[in-house]
Amino acid sequence: MSLFSFFKKNPLKQKILAIKEDIEVTVSKVCDEKSWVDWYGAYDIDPQYLVFWICVMSDDMKQKLKSDAELNAILKNIPSKHGYPAKVKNIDFESQETVDRESNGNWYQHFK
Repeated sequence: MSLFSFFKKNPLKQKILAIKEDIEVTVSKVCDEKSWVDWYGAYDIDPQYLVFWICVMSDDMKQKLKSDAELNAILKNIPSKHGYPAKVKNIDFESQETVDRESNGNWYQHFK
């Protein structure tokens, strides 16, 4: 069973998962290290309260992706491409190196 069928009864979550997948595919074209996308927020209260974090291993890659204007323009448009009903609060980047340095490697605490 795919995540899409699991959330079939919740169209908003379907859109979020489609956005997440699209972000992962888009970033993989320009990122040559392990990466993943996390998301969270009170989107069920108001769809604008959704954030996506593109997580990479190194600070260098984080800076490279943050400074890629073309990539960021594409990322900014992905939610509306999937019919998300609000502007996403944030799509940003973070690295394992930063989380290790600032939060003892704990991603949960880092984003808290």
